[in-house]
Amino acid sequence: MTGQTAVPDGVARAGRERLAEWLTAQASERELGATPEQLADWTAYQVEECLLFVPPGYANLMFLVADHGISSFAPSEETVATAIAAARARTEPA
Repeated sequence: MTGQTAVPDGVARAGRERLAEWLTAQASERELGATPEQLADWTAYQVEECLLFVPPGYANLMFLVADHGISSFAPSEETVATAIAAARARTEPA
């Protein structure tokens, strides 16, 4: 991955909290959600205005956390740049 930078611990922690809340809201049942502690071993990268969260091991689902929202994408189907562009497009006014 190009263009990523190290994420300070506090920024990564705040991103994990937002992501955990989002995952829990998306879950069909609350117990299927996530806590920030469960995401503690997920790697966080700063890519442009987004935090990119990558689960450990082989992951075909990655998550973008930004001020404009949270989204997921499959890296086997699209690049990080394409996923960021799509996330931006979803939040731009028509």
